[in-house]
Amino acid sequence: MREIAALADMGKSSLYDFFKTKDEIVIYAVEKKIEETIEKVNRIIAEESSPEQCLRKIMLNHLGVPKQYRTVLMWLNAESEYLEEEYQKRLKAARYAYQDIIKSVIEDGMFTGIFRKTDAAHVSRLLINSILSIVYTSRPSTSPEKMLDETMNIFLHGILNDGGK
Repeated sequence: MREIAALADMGKSSLYDFFKTKDEIVIYAVEKKIEETIEKVNRIIAEESSPEQCLRKIMLNHLGVPKQYRTVLMWLNAESEYLEEEYQKRLKAARYAYQDIIKSVIEDGMFTGIFRKTDAAHVSRLLINSILSIVYTSRPSTSPEKMLDETMNIFLHGILNDGGK
């Protein structure tokens, strides 16, 4: 709390004028990071017309989040189920907003015929969670960026060779 107060240039007790609990501070910070990420993703969507390239750029952007906030994400993964229900709802709402944007890119690709018809919500969750296995692997095969590129190739083109049809 001292470190947070110092970064905010205020006294430790002053933080509680804005937040009820320490957990609320973490939830607020996570919500703000997700909002920033959504803003970046919306810019990517506005600038990129190809759904495939759009997804690649979104996931590359997403790769930076667990790399930068590894400790917080590990804490959230381990402790989020013990948070007050209000905080759990806030976290879910923020996560779902992000997932829904990625889902919309996938749906756009399906609508234009670039992607095959599938459960876009499921694919968006799988894509997001694939980042965790890239960042937290104990046996990386190469850099996280190269592993992401291969992951995206698998998602977008499968693992069957053309002769396997």
